[in-house]
Amino acid sequence: MALLCRAAMDPDLTFRPRILVIDDDPAIRQILVEVLEQAGYQADDQGDIQDFQVVLSSAPVPDCPLPQVTLTKPVRMGALVAAIAQALAEVVPPVHIGPWRFDQAARLLEKAGDKVRLTDKETAILAHLLAAGSVVGRDELLARVWGYGNDISTHTLETHIYRLRQKIEADPSQASLLLTEAGGYRLNPES
Repeated sequence: MALLCRAAMDPDLTFRPRILVIDDDPAIRQILVEVLEQAGYQADDQGDIQDFQVVLSSAPVPDCPLPQVTLTKPVRMGALVAAIAQALAEVVPPVHIGPWRFDQAARLLEKAGDKVRLTDKETAILAHLLAAGSVVGRDELLARVWGYGNDISTHTLETHIYRLRQKIEADPSQASLLLTEAGGYRLNPES
């Protein structure tokens, strides 16, 4: 129980939760680690259990003090990410972005009784910007949230930023929370 309390109190764990991947097949472990990294998690298939917040395995791990997600095959990434988010809800506390309470695990923003659902990508963008605490470049966000390389030409990030501003800003045309700055985007959670 102390492990869970430590994980919940550590602000670094809030934004990049660590997932321990356990499976008999090393190829499946490696693929899952890579996919989870692209989804915004820190994932590994080895290490001390106290360094992780969730265990992802194909069979229950006896006497494991952490929330566990059972890996079902074939792997459906949407269902897997949802199950991990539900498990993380036990150890990842919400944070504030301006007047909003951001519950990353639930993909939810709340303010004075209003609730706004976020997509997986919107949640990942906010989490990455919060974790960085400074300007994050467009290419970095495209790589971390979508897994795109630098040679991709797309406007998907700008579209998602626009939609996020519509959800979180009092006046989206005068952004005070989700800022565009030289070199990329920055979240101003104190605004």
